[in-house]
Amino acid sequence: MEILSKSSMGDLVISNEVVSSIAINAAKDVDGVSSFYNGPVDVVSTIKQGSFKVMSPVRIIQDGDEFSISIYINLAPGKKFQSVASEVQHAVKESVQNMTGKRVSKVNVIVAGIDFEQPAEVKEPCESED
Repeated sequence: MEILSKSSMGDLVISNEVVSSIAINAAKDVDGVSSFYNGPVDVVSTIKQGSFKVMSPVRIIQDGDEFSISIYINLAPGKKFQSVASEVQHAVKESVQNMTGKRVSKVNVIVAGIDFEQPAEVKEPCESED
């Protein structure tokens, strides 16, 4: 699906990949977003589409001249869900509207997980090693 605009000068087509890229770049600048979730939303819709490839963390639904965006994020540890999600909504909506000229009716932020830091492995010598 693509965003299509018609004017007296011609047609303008904006691909979903471009809108996804704008949304991801806006969201990654928000403090508290550590990564994005790339997995499929559900197995049934993936099978119906006929593809098992990794999905984009951004889903776009167009409804006339406006569209809604869903973005799947992973939080950094110690960050508040509500404040990070609210900032992501605002950043994504503003960026997409400013760059495409299309109205974004809503931005759904789905927190898919929390990226906990893995402790660094300390290799200690065995008793047999000197």
